[in-house]
Amino acid sequence: MMRLATALLATAALGVAFSASAADVPVRAPVYKAPAPVVAYNWSGFYIGGHAGYGWMDSTDRLSDVTGATLVASGAIASSIPLDPKGFVGGGQIGYNWQIAPMWVFGLEADISWTDFDETASLPGPADPSRIVTAHQKLDWFGTVRGRLGVTPTDRWLAYVTGGFAYGRGSLSTALTRTTGCAGANNCQQGSVSDTLTGLTVGGGLEWALANNWSVKAEYLYFDLGSLSHLMTDPFFPLTTFRASTDFKGHIIRAGINYKLDWGGAR
Repeated sequence: MMRLATALLATAALGVAFSASAADVPVRAPVYKAPAPVVAYNWSGFYIGGHAGYGWMDSTDRLSDVTGATLVASGAIASSIPLDPKGFVGGGQIGYNWQIAPMWVFGLEADISWTDFDETASLPGPADPSRIVTAHQKLDWFGTVRGRLGVTPTDRWLAYVTGGFAYGRGSLSTALTRTTGCAGANNCQQGSVSDTLTGLTVGGGLEWALANNWSVKAEYLYFDLGSLSHLMTDPFFPLTTFRASTDFKGHIIRAGINYKLDWGGAR
């Protein structure tokens, strides 16, 4: 019994000593993990996309006497017919961006759009209301090849200016009719022209990268494609001709979405 009691006392003493030693061991602090670093968006790479918007042109069909009767100069027929075609514009674009500095982006973009710019207008002659001039102007499609220079004021936002080459397919037709009919001694000249026009465009926009390879933009463009003109003739009055001409210049406001094909990742 004495031996058993001695063994129990020794075991208890060892337990107390072990507990005291464990209390002296420092407790390890939890491991701290630093948050992942915030990486800036990289605009560099190829992209394709689509756009849609609204546009309008500032145009007037201007008439002048060429040979024969001076009906324009005398005021017998209208010398100008306001047109201003306007309507929907929509299409696609492709481009490439280079992020040439942390805040600067340079790019090239080409686009093509179908346009619904179509207007017809008529005016009677100031001095002879029986002579009606009817003009029709249309822009069938429109495209550009432009440079873009942008700045990134904050991450994923790009504000840019743009400008370059513009082209499109336009048409103009003008006809002189009489309320009394075109038989007899009445002049009823008419003519038309359709051609592919070239010119320039300038504008600007704002683009936001909403995901790693998706961005949306809002853009304004001014364009000037020059002018079209044609002669107005009547086979029954070959000696009396007029010339009609109008400008193809205007404005486009559109929204677009781009998908980056060459996603270079974060930098």
